[in-house]
Amino acid sequence: FIEDKTREYGGAPAFPVNISVNNISAHDTPTLDDQRTFTKGDYVKIDMGAHVEGYIADTAYTVRVDSPDDDLVKASRDALNAALEVVRPGIQTNEIGAVIDETIRSYGLVPIENLTGHGLEQYVAHSAPSIPNLDVGAGVKLKEGDVIAIEPFATDGAGSVMDDETYLIFKYISDRPVRLQLARKMLATIKNNYNTLPFAQRWLSKIYSKRKAEFALKYLVRSSSVYAFSVLKESDGGNVTQAEHSLIVREDGPEIYT
Repeated sequence: FIEDKTREYGGAPAFPVNISVNNISAHDTPTLDDQRTFTKGDYVKIDMGAHVEGYIADTAYTVRVDSPDDDLVKASRDALNAALEVVRPGIQTNEIGAVIDETIRSYGLVPIENLTGHGLEQYVAHSAPSIPNLDVGAGVKLKEGDVIAIEPFATDGAGSVMDDETYLIFKYISDRPVRLQLARKMLATIKNNYNTLPFAQRWLSKIYSKRKAEFALKYLVRSSSVYAFSVLKESDGGNVTQAEHSLIVREDGPEIYT
């Protein structure tokens, strides 16, 4: 629905919509035959991106299923709003991280230390600079016109994520010698349709069969033609919430465009 609406409004998905529930933090996206459902109280993170000719808008929010917002939802949302208040040319990225950290900890929770906000460039969904969710001691000075996404994650767990070793989202890296004809054909499809932006296996399963898509993607990952993003989960099993806006750094405050 979200991806179809993005196309309906004249854009295209900048990456597969991420729908990450509870302790799953990022990079989870439905499969074509997905049978998962939500239950009351689930923390559901929707991370979506749209692009027009490669220029990207990236945003995320968290809802609790059939339940009012609690401190975990409020912590990431308020951390984002607090961070937006201090964005100006000349601020260091670690100073933004300190504001995010302080806000989340005021709720008795912790930020995810190894997930960050990021820059946005044409056809590059994650570029420099990284916008940390805590004060890392050194940072990059933002300047007028920088395009970034600020993306706090809050948790009641340990404050870090780890690989789940499930791979549903991929990205073209480079051309490599590929002997398998199906893989060569699929690599051309990837480059023509998605450029260097992330894509979902289910997108390719609409063009090829599911079995062929799985087989060829594994081959392309092994050949280092394509990168596979692992689903990320909170390392201690804690619940995670997320909030995100894309913006342009301006002298009189951020120009938020999501």
